[in-house]
Amino acid sequence: NCSSRECGVNQMHQGPRYKIPPPPLEGIETVASVLSISDDLAFNCLVDMHRIDVKALATSKEESEEKLLIQESSGREFIRGGKVKEVFFLPNGDYWQVKNGNRIMISSEKKLRQSIGVDRTAAIEAAAEEEYALNEELTINKKKEAELLNEYKGYKIQWNKDQRTLRAINQQIEKMQSAITELKAEADEAENVTIDTTELEEDVKSAEDSLAELKEKQAEVEKAIEELLPNIRDVKSRLEETTARNEKVLEDMTVAEAKIEEYVKGHTERNAAVEKKRAKLQQITEVREKQKEVVQEATEKKDESLLKARLMTHKTKQDREKKKRAEEAQAGDGEQQTREEDTTATQLLDSELVNIEPVSTKKEPSYYKARIERAVKQIERERERRQMSERDPVVALEKFQRAKKSLDAKLIQIETIEKNVNALISDIKERKKRWKLFRAHIAFTTNITFDEMLNKKGSSGQIEFLHEDRRLKLVVQKDNTNEMSQTKDVKALSGGERSFTTLSLLLALGESLETPFRVMDEFDVFLDPVSRKIALDTMVAVAKELEHRQFIFITPQDLSSLKPDRMLKIFKLKPPERNSIGGPSQQTLDFEPPARE
Repeated sequence: NCSSRECGVNQMHQGPRYKIPPPPLEGIETVASVLSISDDLAFNCLVDMHRIDVKALATSKEESEEKLLIQESSGREFIRGGKVKEVFFLPNGDYWQVKNGNRIMISSEKKLRQSIGVDRTAAIEAAAEEEYALNEELTINKKKEAELLNEYKGYKIQWNKDQRTLRAINQQIEKMQSAITELKAEADEAENVTIDTTELEEDVKSAEDSLAELKEKQAEVEKAIEELLPNIRDVKSRLEETTARNEKVLEDMTVAEAKIEEYVKGHTERNAAVEKKRAKLQQITEVREKQKEVVQEATEKKDESLLKARLMTHKTKQDREKKKRAEEAQAGDGEQQTREEDTTATQLLDSELVNIEPVSTKKEPSYYKARIERAVKQIERERERRQMSERDPVVALEKFQRAKKSLDAKLIQIETIEKNVNALISDIKERKKRWKLFRAHIAFTTNITFDEMLNKKGSSGQIEFLHEDRRLKLVVQKDNTNEMSQTKDVKALSGGERSFTTLSLLLALGESLETPFRVMDEFDVFLDPVSRKIALDTMVAVAKELEHRQFIFITPQDLSSLKPDRMLKIFKLKPPERNSIGGPSQQTLDFEPPARE
């Protein structure tokens, strides 16, 4: 069964299927593009009656606005694509459209009962297989690309070698051409000259022999040239690019020559500057001589400091060995053995002094000296604070070991505390994540309840929760069948509409609260009779559904339309009694006294 608004009979003439434009963007479908309709008459009827070719579909409101909404700097809004008039989005089938440069949001008051379409599971699987095949082909092509790059590098190296060979061949060709020219000139002269054969027969004979040799050489050279001509033609084509680059270089050289001329013009000024620099260099030379003397003194001091550092290094090494032996020594013989070893180490100091390298540092000696002085002062202060008069290293070592054991125990305790802190931080993050999910669920359910409350009066609305700004933004459509009645400014509503909207908001928020008592005082003062009755009936119905909570409504209006029952109680106050002064006096409700045991 369906209502008169959902069912109807449409009459159309038989004709060819309409040609409709494709979807405006990739990733955005229209109703006509997602439906598979084989009957042309049914398809044309849906296009004419329901405009399925201009209704776009999106998975969410945000995606639809991101891909299809265009906002100009002047504030006007348009739908991308030109042909799309309405944009529907999930999950409730709400949609928005643009009229006169203003976007209008329409919430769907009908529940989605069924969906029609085509099972695209097979297409998805085929697309997945095609994607896998394309990935495999991409991997193979990448390998081929790497091989081609290597081959290209090899060809480039070979090309460079051929270039060098070509230059050498060109030089040989030029030499041979000049030789051929000379030979041809000599041959022409030899043919045109008339010689007295009676006197110079021997010279003619020798010239003929030379000419024959030259012709043989000329034939050999021409043959070599013919063999080289194919390579020359190939190389000449390659040299055209080099010629163009050379011309560019010549232009750059022209510019550089102009700069050189400017440099030559300023040469005199630079010479004067050089003379000044020479004078300054002379002064620096004198200063350098003085600095050499200072460096010499510093070197002597350095050698002296190095000697002291070596002595200090050796002494430190002895002190460490002494401390180690003192820890291992027990009594008596151990102490005597330590003294003997110290004497031996002192005797070896002179012979090993040259081979001792002091420890290198990055700080100045004054830095370590200051640290030592501070450490000594700190030690003295600690001794005075702890009242330590003990100077025996063995006793001091025992005290140190006891203190170290206590310190290790404290460090273990600190590590345990750090683990607990990290666990608590991880738990807090997980709790915060769940809290955000819970908050989103509350916002979703509150939005649905708010729209349902407004639908009872023929309106619709939406709540936008701005969590970061800690604000609520209401979008109210006074008539859910008229998109032009939508407004985002609650102040534009009348007093009764604003009161009903506020009441719907409170009831929607109350669904997510766990307060056992709810009190509303004079909530229907600014409502008209129709809105007052709807609001009162709605609040009573909600209160009866929530049996575990108690609602208290205070109103000066007439409640004769409500019938008391076991869950609904109506208490009426008596009219105020006037006192002697003439003002009203305070009254209280007469409740039954509690039963006494």
